[in-house]
Amino acid sequence: MQRSILQHLLNGLVVLCLVIAPAAFGQGITTSALAGFVTDAQGKPIANAVVTVVHEPSGTKDVTTSRASGQFNLSGLRVGGPYTVSVTSNGYRSEVRNGVYLELGSAAELAFGLTSETVTMEAFKVEADQDLTFGAGKIGAGTSFGSKQITDVPSVRRNIQDVAVLDSRLFLNSLDQGGQLSAQGQNFRFNSLLIDGVQANDPFGLNSSGFSSLKSPIPLEALESLSMELVPYDVRRSGFTGALINAVTKSGTNEFHGMVYGEYTDLYDRAKNPVSGAREFFRERTYGFNIGGPIIPNRLFFFVSDDYFRRNTLAPAQLFLPDANTVAQVVARAKAVGYDPGTFTGAASFQIQKSQIAKLDWQIADSHRLILQYRDNYGTAPVYTGFNSSSTTTSFSNYWYDAPLHTHGYTAQLFDTWSSNFRTEFSMAHTHYNGSPNPHGPAFPEVFIRGVPGVNSSGTAVASGTLDLGTDASRQLNGIITKTDNYAFSAEYSLGNHTLTGGGDYEKKQVWDAFIARYYGSYTFNSVADWLAGTNGSLTQLTLSPGTSIKDALAIYTYTQRGLYLQDLWKPSERLTIKAGVRFDDPYVPDAPIPIPTTAAFSETSFRNAFGMSSTTTNNGNYTISPRVGFNYELKSDRKTQIRGGVGLFQGTNPSVWLGNPYQNRGVTSSTTNTVAFSPTINPPTVGAPGTATVNVTDPSFRPPVTWKGNLAIDHTLPFGGLIVSAEYEQLVVQRALNTLDLNLKQVGTNPDGRAQYAGQIVAATAAGRGSSNSNPYSSAANYQNAGFGDVLYLTNTNKGGGHDFTLSLARPLKNNWAASLAWTHSHYTEVSPATSSVAQSNYNGRKIANPNENVASTSNTNVPDRIVGSLSYQLNLIKNAPTYVSLIYQGRTGHNYSWVFYGDANGDGFTFNDLFYMPSGPNDPKVRWNSATEQANFFAYAQAAGLNQFAGQIVPRNSETSPWVQTIDLKFTQTIPIYKRVKGELYLNVLNLGNLLNRKWGLQQEVVFSYGRSIAGTTYDPATKQYVYTFTPQTLDPVPVVNNDQPVSRWQIQSGVRIRF
Repeated sequence: MQRSILQHLLNGLVVLCLVIAPAAFGQGITTSALAGFVTDAQGKPIANAVVTVVHEPSGTKDVTTSRASGQFNLSGLRVGGPYTVSVTSNGYRSEVRNGVYLELGSAAELAFGLTSETVTMEAFKVEADQDLTFGAGKIGAGTSFGSKQITDVPSVRRNIQDVAVLDSRLFLNSLDQGGQLSAQGQNFRFNSLLIDGVQANDPFGLNSSGFSSLKSPIPLEALESLSMELVPYDVRRSGFTGALINAVTKSGTNEFHGMVYGEYTDLYDRAKNPVSGAREFFRERTYGFNIGGPIIPNRLFFFVSDDYFRRNTLAPAQLFLPDANTVAQVVARAKAVGYDPGTFTGAASFQIQKSQIAKLDWQIADSHRLILQYRDNYGTAPVYTGFNSSSTTTSFSNYWYDAPLHTHGYTAQLFDTWSSNFRTEFSMAHTHYNGSPNPHGPAFPEVFIRGVPGVNSSGTAVASGTLDLGTDASRQLNGIITKTDNYAFSAEYSLGNHTLTGGGDYEKKQVWDAFIARYYGSYTFNSVADWLAGTNGSLTQLTLSPGTSIKDALAIYTYTQRGLYLQDLWKPSERLTIKAGVRFDDPYVPDAPIPIPTTAAFSETSFRNAFGMSSTTTNNGNYTISPRVGFNYELKSDRKTQIRGGVGLFQGTNPSVWLGNPYQNRGVTSSTTNTVAFSPTINPPTVGAPGTATVNVTDPSFRPPVTWKGNLAIDHTLPFGGLIVSAEYEQLVVQRALNTLDLNLKQVGTNPDGRAQYAGQIVAATAAGRGSSNSNPYSSAANYQNAGFGDVLYLTNTNKGGGHDFTLSLARPLKNNWAASLAWTHSHYTEVSPATSSVAQSNYNGRKIANPNENVASTSNTNVPDRIVGSLSYQLNLIKNAPTYVSLIYQGRTGHNYSWVFYGDANGDGFTFNDLFYMPSGPNDPKVRWNSATEQANFFAYAQAAGLNQFAGQIVPRNSETSPWVQTIDLKFTQTIPIYKRVKGELYLNVLNLGNLLNRKWGLQQEVVFSYGRSIAGTTYDPATKQYVYTFTPQTLDPVPVVNNDQPVSRWQIQSGVRIRF
């Protein structure tokens, strides 16, 4: 009853907010603000002074008046500048400030001291390259970049990640997966990326970069500003516990401005593979343009951008070449039943991405501004399933598929100033995302033909290879579509020395997810003759539990997030600013998973009896109240000095795929295999009774990540060189974090080191994993506690984890044509689950553990103990009216951490290479015996050299080791060329890993890669003596390899580019 009343009250409040003003939700701040004081010569406040703010490039104007306290506020202003700010008041001389620049999401502050004396006041000019470190709006922790800084960053990937990582508290890894950007030791999925206030994160959660796009979701050339906020205390910001990455695109002005650009790099612009020594083919080309200008001067402006990227790499090598005559027979038989399987040619690996932006900026009146925007991003890359998977298997081209990612959306934002004290903001957005694969051929059952003769890529004869044709089983009913609608409203009212902000936001996401294998069926023929005859086909067919339909196996649901907030910005004096507020976030999930179907083996009732809970629960109604408070205090000093800090609670979001897992894993589908004659038609699912059900369940009290975050910092201007030194401490304390448990594991004993022993086999073998045919299939009902059920994976929370970091930085703002910065961050962060996957079972077994269901916080997967970032920018004027720009970036960090693990499965849970290693106390440890005395001696010699003796007699902690130090220097060289009047050309080079270009031994990245486990020794278990039986060989000991992939890692790369600006 109480919950129902609260829900109706919340609905009413949200509706009220939407009625008060048409408002739409974006969760992002896309504008800047200006505040300040107006006083007389004696420092007394002047009321009703008229403050006029003009954005010089567009001529747009905002006007307000000072209050009795002398304070004034303006919000909803364009990012950047320059602005001219003038103040007039009867009886006083006017004062004008020129060249004022505003930063994204922050309020600049100006103080005006008017005088009545007959002295002409000279305008105070602020240079466009001013430093924005200081000001009342600087409270939390973060970094921001303007358009010039963004395009000056050396980057061959042209990705906003390459800009964001210049904050030393962020860490970029896994470039071969599109790049994963981690903030303060947290999962990259816990960041929030906003483009003009709209979420551009992967809306479902399958993309390894965390974006909704194949590459960067927006070209760098289209950006006006980019900010990374780690601890912002403004309660309008939500949806993250990592970093809020806020990107704002350019807008048109009173002059036509834009650029045409192109970039190119290929195999001759990159070092050879540092491991193989081969020069690997690739070619990248980028073309684009953007232009903005007036439609109606001073009132209506446009901006459009178009960007095209294409990357070609080596075609995948066909490792098995089947006999040509056999292939001809196989193809002829397929065509005879109406299907063309394709060929083995045409495999050319490529990626393309197209990005378009169209934007209108309408200054309806001086106090009313409307922004309309359309954004479209499409990218695709082919996947050659089965083509080069092994030296005995290959596939035809119609077995392959394309993996496109397509996002398009519309945004509207309205900014209104109703009086000098009252302002509102309204925004709405609709985003459509489609990540569904496109098979190359028409719908057809999957067919495996064995016994195919041929040769492997080395020319060695293969007597019995395999040919794959038809539609890949996993792509037969597979698609991901999300539709997201966002609405928000905020109102700001200034009263005395207070500015109150209140509002609400609403997000509705509709998800359609299908991942149904073998929807058409999958045949296996053990010989070519059987395929030609169409007999003795082993058909594996999708099976539905009684009383269910295929729709019950899909994840079709709606997820709604509602928020309300209230905030006070209090300015008790010119030097002290206090911001305090609270957010209320409430999830609404109207669609619950269906009950587990009733079969002879399992049912919803048997599940509840076995586990004491329902399987249909969601996190509906688990609201979070998030208080926040921050401050900025400017010290009285000859040189600028400020202290800032605060503390607040932040709620993130979960990828939809995590919340969607329980909708699909219900015991609805299984498979049956029968020997039948081949039929080219789609084989509809049969009805049957599976033996066990794998079930995903959401804890009814589950919440998205919720974290306390705080910072305390001091910024100070040094007495020489215009240098600014900053010291900042940040603390994170987890209130709610993700954890996945398996409720149905069957413990059968205890291992010698005290960890639980389960019903599977303890083996030192690579083929020990679940599904393996020869050692540890872990599919028998006897391996689980409750018959009828397999893995029961429970999505729940933990309150463990957190950490801290300390950053010391030195910066020289741009002056006399050069700027520099240097920052060092030392950190330590912990977590219970790294949540490395989109699948519940992979999240469960993807961490390194002593016991699978343990609730223990260990060093975070992405914790970087030390990271250093340095930058140097310099402008040379060697040629008249043709400046040369040079940018250097240094990045150095501790190597990626990793865990020492057993080779194979050490606890019998059916998962390999995830069991933390037990370090024997010595050669006579009674818990361990060895395969041989030689292996024992070799092990202890290695363990001593590796420093493992410090863990003698213990299970080695997770992520206790780090890979070697990694460092790179990147260079960007730009030469401008005057063309005609204000039309200028730019020729530039991006040189990544400059040190490696000078010496091939420099700039190498030597690290243990995902999943960050390094095996050292294998073990079996002797139940008679209750001892581990260790083996230590070159096979069980993993090396620390030089990372090499098709990205600029461990080798230099050069990219050339040209721009024409006008």
